[in-house]
Amino acid sequence: MLLGHAMIPDGISFHDAVIADIRCEGGKIAFMIEDVVVDDGEEVTPGVLTLEEVKNITVDGEAVPVLDMAGDDGEIADLQVLDGPVVKISVVWTQSDSPEETHHTYTIACRAVRWAED
Repeated sequence: MLLGHAMIPDGISFHDAVIADIRCEGGKIAFMIEDVVVDDGEEVTPGVLTLEEVKNITVDGEAVPVLDMAGDDGEIADLQVLDGPVVKISVVWTQSDSPEETHHTYTIACRAVRWAED
């Protein structure tokens, strides 16, 4: 499913979903996401959020050349697709061997955003 400017499919919520992996290749970023809520909690599904033709990436307001995992996994606090499209994601990262959490906000400008359930 190709997402338009500021549109997440109806009934999909990424809040509290978990980023299990990030794959970057050929100008594309793919987020492997677990526990995405569908239809107000009627269903929970894994899937892949793909950002096509990434133009730029910022982490906490600073430009970075690539995006990588800042922990073993990351819980999504907020995910928005704004006009452009520009994807804004706030993530709380955790390490399996530490109680410490790291918070980062990502802003990623791209040509298109695609969501596909596994």
